Amino acid sequence: MSPTRMPTPVASLLPALLAVASILLFPACGKKAAEGMDRQKLFTLAYGRLEDEIDLFDLDESAMGPDSQIFMQDGMFYVTNSGPGKVLQLTSFGDLLAVYYNPDRNPVPSFALSGENNPAATRKAISYPFNHPVYLSVDERKQLYVVDRVPEERYEFDSDEQVMLRDVVLRFGPDGKFLDYIGQEGAGGTPFPPIDGVYTTSKNELVVIAKNQSGIHVYWFDAEGNLLYRVPILFRNLPSPYQGNAEAMASLEKVVPDPDGKAIYLKIDYFKRVIDSETGADAGISFDRSCLYPLGVSTGAYGESVDLPAYEGTDKDKLGTQDFKKPFELLGVTTGGWVFLSTPQTGGYALQMMDMKSRRIYSRTLAVRDDELVYNALSLSRDGILSALLAGDYDASVVWWRTDDILGQIR
Repeated sequence: MSPTRMPTPVASLLPALLAVASILLFPACGKKAAEGMDRQKLFTLAYGRLEDEIDLFDLDESAMGPDSQIFMQDGMFYVTNSGPGKVLQLTSFGDLLAVYYNPDRNPVPSFALSGENNPAATRKAISYPFNHPVYLSVDERKQLYVVDRVPEERYEFDSDEQVMLRDVVLRFGPDGKFLDYIGQEGAGGTPFPPIDGVYTTSKNELVVIAKNQSGIHVYWFDAEGNLLYRVPILFRNLPSPYQGNAEAMASLEKVVPDPDGKAIYLKIDYFKRVIDSETGADAGISFDRSCLYPLGVSTGAYGESVDLPAYEGTDKDKLGTQDFKKPFELLGVTTGGWVFLSTPQTGGYALQMMDMKSRRIYSRTLAVRDDELVYNALSLSRDGILSALLAGDYDASVVWWRTDDILGQIR
């Protein structure tokens, strides 16, 4: 299978440009109204700097990436808040269990001042000098992994890749104690290029997805933090589903790990040039198809690709209506082999769930009001529960959609 080649700068920028274009240019609903999913509001977080509040007003505009993120496992919620530099751990009822906070940017939690913060207490306050905590994950041992930046004086520059090395993965034990940090070589290693995601598997292995100018690098660590595999995925050498001399531009949208095995999944979108039928001139590019490729981290070999559905809708303007299709964004892959895809649409998100074994596809809509879109972050658990942090005008809501119930009924 011959690879499809694409200049690196365009390949790396195209996903971001398309994401913006999909929201600005294609706000209309799809042709067929999918069934809505029941949404459950679990709790709200007030805005502010107290221990059980989050600050979404002091966003780091220079970060060029997400600010606050949410993660759910076994009914426990973890929320990073990069502005003030802290991480919250809460129950599904919104009860605060632990706050990890930078004392230079946050007040000391009230329960710590009162002497409640002790090993036997139900709430813990853990002081740590966070710089910009963002992505996070929790393994089966309840170890917490948080992506953070090293202090600016410890930044390193990779002259070969022309990228700044500044991200590390902090490890905290189940009791909240800081254990160490993971770098490229393992514990205490060189900072990573900009991290695009951090995951833990069912075997407590850590997977770090980092991005540089030439492509994506996947770092796979064992449960103790020892580097097992480093897998480079180059933008110029992505696999192609096309045969013969068919030309298409490939855009690597996202890479996620298999939660149970030593494999990763690449979601790649393909675009073809559009030629004006009257003038023969190049009229730009149009989306053609999306594929999911499994890649063995130990073998470096690609498995059989899976064709993914596209979002289809109708754009209406003063000149009339026009049908269009665009790629979904990959949310993740569950333990049972279900692929979750989403894209913004009027009234929230369109959701597609595909079983990789049978290729069955189930469509749903996730209702999100316009006033909840000040800032929002979605998270997919390994067992297929979708959670979201939805920021409104006055507070932020934590909600979930029990998609695992649907998948259980389908089986």
